[in-house]
Amino acid sequence: MKTHRFQLYIALLLGGFIFFLFSGISTAATGESDFADRPRTEFKTPFSFTPFTENLPIPPVVQPVAPFTAGCDFDLPEGMMLHSPVYYEVFIREATVQIIPGVNTVIWGYDGQYPGPTFVAYHNEPSIVRFHNYLDVVTIVHNHGAHVAALSDGSASVNPERLIPPGEYRDFCYPNIAPVEPETGMQDISEFSSTQWYHDHAHLPEVDLGITGQNVYMGLAGFYLLFDQLERDLIADGVLPSVEYDIPVVLQDRVFAEDGSLRFDPDADNFDGVLGDIFVINGKAQPKLHVERRKYRFRILNGSNARFWELRLSSEKLKFIQIGNDSWLLGEAVVPVTFALDGTRVNTVHVAPAERADVVIDFRDAPDEVFIENIVILDDGRRPTSVAIPGTPVLKFVVEGPPVEDDVIVEVGTPLRPHIPIRESEIVKTRIIEFERKGGLWAVNGRFFNPHRDDANPEPGAAERWILRNVGGGWAHPIHLHLEAHQIQSLSRREVAPQERFKKDTVRLESNEEAVVFMKFRTFKGRYVFHCHNLEHEDMAMMGVFNVGGEPQTPEELERIEEEQEAIEERREALER
Repeated sequence: MKTHRFQLYIALLLGGFIFFLFSGISTAATGESDFADRPRTEFKTPFSFTPFTENLPIPPVVQPVAPFTAGCDFDLPEGMMLHSPVYYEVFIREATVQIIPGVNTVIWGYDGQYPGPTFVAYHNEPSIVRFHNYLDVVTIVHNHGAHVAALSDGSASVNPERLIPPGEYRDFCYPNIAPVEPETGMQDISEFSSTQWYHDHAHLPEVDLGITGQNVYMGLAGFYLLFDQLERDLIADGVLPSVEYDIPVVLQDRVFAEDGSLRFDPDADNFDGVLGDIFVINGKAQPKLHVERRKYRFRILNGSNARFWELRLSSEKLKFIQIGNDSWLLGEAVVPVTFALDGTRVNTVHVAPAERADVVIDFRDAPDEVFIENIVILDDGRRPTSVAIPGTPVLKFVVEGPPVEDDVIVEVGTPLRPHIPIRESEIVKTRIIEFERKGGLWAVNGRFFNPHRDDANPEPGAAERWILRNVGGGWAHPIHLHLEAHQIQSLSRREVAPQERFKKDTVRLESNEEAVVFMKFRTFKGRYVFHCHNLEHEDMAMMGVFNVGGEPQTPEELERIEEEQEAIEERREALER
């Protein structure tokens, strides 16, 4: 049975959340209309296996290809010069892999790999990537954390022409630069990225609702790593581990059907968010990694649709040294702290969907076996409900050999990347952004998403205060702001953790929590999005648009947009019938 064969799409109720039903994705749908009152359907993977028998896969590095005529541009400030671009081609296709040992599962992968291959990019050395779509469903690629022109941001909601239909390709131009300060024309190197990731961000233009959750669940995600001279010097000088000991780790959860296929069913979770019962690390269920007795760097990514993870080490001798958060290195290395509603935990790594934690683990005095455990318990996709210590082991380290002498020197307090805080005196505007559940749907500032409406019009070069409020009741929301880093100033229900005090691209909002963040808008103009990164919430349009440098829309334009919105709703209702 070919899993990429498109059979049909259906519209569910509650405003018409659209998803595709594929023969390779096992689904369950009903005709009931009141999802909010329905009991959650439990799925359980029907396979047993022995954990920690398979080695942790390390995704290969994408290799350059010969130059081609690009269908994108970098849209850089006038006079800005970069090195010659490096060209890549990636083929989005299905493949059969074994996530659970002995069980064949069809995935969708970049170059047919799950997770996708890793990009390694360098400061001022642009990447031009041609993504070919060999699936029978539309896709698009978002380079999460990238500072890019709007047309290469991969936001299908505001640039549907960038969607990649089956059998076609699109080019994306990534300049690999830091934000450019308009007053000086110089890059703010304090905001040059380190750990980005690329993933699907697709939606259906006719109804303006997403299929990102489905496409990412099927495997469309990978790492995009960047290096500038500062970070290369930290490695060359023996501060940070070299590339041989720099391991990308993506955390995901999946549930499997009896035929080995991935079971994706947002309906069953009442759109809270899709959870799996199998913990998958770099595309393998509970793998192991052989390590030497030395320091290793692990770039941890929460690539789950809805699951929150909190990681601890099974040995009390060991600690996490956190050196980066989301896309950026920290100002200095810290011991991570989890400030949660149920208490404070030192030396655990809490990551909401889309968040990253760049950590170093020193294995020199480790026992022969060490586990990374997940201590968070979720009863559904809404939010974590409790913790259990010890937790569920998800990755085993087999520690071998004698301690390595003259190892790298990073420790807590080691300076890393200079941090330049945005000053209160720079703020020119304050915006309040409220995320809520309204009439069974997700809304932002009381309005349902419309990709043609600008919800904010920041001035180029300006700094703003955004007050992000979760007024949606019992849900936690990881809010991702495209284009620029934000700096958290305060959180209303918990302290700002040491690792959160520098730069972020995704902020975790607990139930009824408020975050105050500062942002600057530099280098690029155009329309970008902000949204919840629980992918089922994103697909159900918990999203807004900001237009950097765009003129505020007139009353006449807004009236026309509302009329278009009504037409969209009519199309959704017609599909439901």
